[in-house]
Amino acid sequence: MTAAANPRKVKKLAKKNTWIAGLLTFFITPAGYFYTGRQKLALIVLVIWLPLIMADTDNETLSALLGVLVIGATIENVVAIHRARAAAKELGVDAEQAEETGNLRIELLKLVQQKGPVTMADCVIQTGKEVDEIRSMLVQLESQDLVRSGNRDSDGAVIYTIV
Repeated sequence: MTAAANPRKVKKLAKKNTWIAGLLTFFITPAGYFYTGRQKLALIVLVIWLPLIMADTDNETLSALLGVLVIGATIENVVAIHRARAAAKELGVDAEQAEETGNLRIELLKLVQQKGPVTMADCVIQTGKEVDEIRSMLVQLESQDLVRSGNRDSDGAVIYTIV
């Protein structure tokens, strides 16, 4: 899967825990693929894996084939997560950071909408984030015409209002 093909899927896969994916894939191979959101591959693997699990355990060839499938699938699934993380970085967005940024954006917009004009101190108290992070987000929101900044008449403090 290429980052250009579907950035949303890449970011979603990049957020997955490699240990959970690896352990699930090793012990219940299709479940590992379902965990990583790769349903088509999970169904393909299920069609191959299930008969091998149900087969006679005395058959060395089938046991070896099952072992190769399980180990190969585990490695492939974990590598897919690492590749998705690299692709997400190429897109310029760390998966966890993207989610936090989106949450901060929404949190600030809701605050300004509900409370009316807010100061930087109001934003810091409400979100618990650093001043620089909030200031950067407010500048972005202002450049996107979502909020406006101005000065309060009574004391000259910088306030932010929703557009």
